[in-house]
Amino acid sequence: MHTGLIMALGLLSTGACAQDDPFGRMPKWTVEQLHEDFDALVRALKDHHPALYRYCTPQALDRTVDSLRTSLDRPATEFELLGRITALYPLLGDGHTIFLPTEEWAGTAPARYFPLPVVWSDTALYIGCGGARTDHPHCGARIQAINGVPASAIMGTLLTRQIRDGVHTSYANWILNRWFRSYYRFSFGEPERFHVLLDQNGERVQVMLEALVAAELPIQPSPEPERALELSFPDDSIALLRIGSFQRDRLKPREVDAAFVTIREHGIRRLVLDLRGNQGGEPRNAKRLLAHLLNRRFNLVVKGPSAGITRPVRNPFSGSLCTLMDGGSFSATAMVLAQLEASALGPLIGEESGGNRTVISGSARTYHLPNTRIACTISRKDWWLQEGEADGRGVMPTYAIANDDEDDTTLLEAIRIIRLPSRP
Repeated sequence: MHTGLIMALGLLSTGACAQDDPFGRMPKWTVEQLHEDFDALVRALKDHHPALYRYCTPQALDRTVDSLRTSLDRPATEFELLGRITALYPLLGDGHTIFLPTEEWAGTAPARYFPLPVVWSDTALYIGCGGARTDHPHCGARIQAINGVPASAIMGTLLTRQIRDGVHTSYANWILNRWFRSYYRFSFGEPERFHVLLDQNGERVQVMLEALVAAELPIQPSPEPERALELSFPDDSIALLRIGSFQRDRLKPREVDAAFVTIREHGIRRLVLDLRGNQGGEPRNAKRLLAHLLNRRFNLVVKGPSAGITRPVRNPFSGSLCTLMDGGSFSATAMVLAQLEASALGPLIGEESGGNRTVISGSARTYHLPNTRIACTISRKDWWLQEGEADGRGVMPTYAIANDDEDDTTLLEAIRIIRLPSRP
């Protein structure tokens, strides 16, 4: 199943208010060409998307479409058009329907970026303390505004124009926490310097930061670990199984089998399953994991592609289980979490998952707009995970804990909970 193309999205942006290209590299398309592209996208959505009105009424969608078309009243660049069409994301509520710019303009130099890491915590924007330049004197300070734009307005723009499943923004938050620089750049332009208003230790501080070009940026760690599956043992009684991807080119069912053989050989009765940042992939891998955890037959998908009964392995794991998740737990990973939630198979720890616990749209096909050639990947089928009406939410944690990349408080809490002699 399509997993979001987030690595590609990390180099791009689809913000609402993209600025004119300051280097004059991108061509501008005429109003007629922009309308032709926009109308082609709307037709493709109406012809192919399986649930266009799941989270909005036809009238609301039509009003937004009319408003966006009217706004295309002057020549604009490819990124400016992207800034318009991504306004459809909150209405679609489909994380597998994605609009991407052409490769020609996605990451060409020169390009300027915000120089420091940024962390978004749902309520505030901070200078990050992880990664490069941890010795910066303003590390950890709360950002009030960048170049005169309040932090709340910056994140409101970026979140509104970001993919998500349903009505929550857990996945959108997760994306922006990893690729803020790129999304900010294409939404708010490429200034040579950034005037940043900070709140540091209760004092308002104005600082000026010089932009960095792409070659000067620190190498960003991939949200997916180098190995899709990693098994370790925090102590003699606990196994930690990290699965960072279900993609077919990164994980094989036999690797899942081998991990559980090792767990059984060590006599482990407590398992922490870490699915944070796992954006999904091959449903067969998801099924194989669940076959080792559930002692009953199950349907990963009750209706749609990959529907059908899966039987457990001969000796499934029967000890205590804690599962870690976050907004990056998306697509096929949300399917796994939905099964664990329905089976009450141990506490879920972390943040609301990306994806949806009831139905996910997918089986996407990519269409290129006739003039700009923007790639519009549009879902064509629904994958129902359970019967019932979709409420637009991801899988909810039993214990809600904000993930901390430095201290990993979520993992520490999971280990504490699983050690309890009698867990709630």
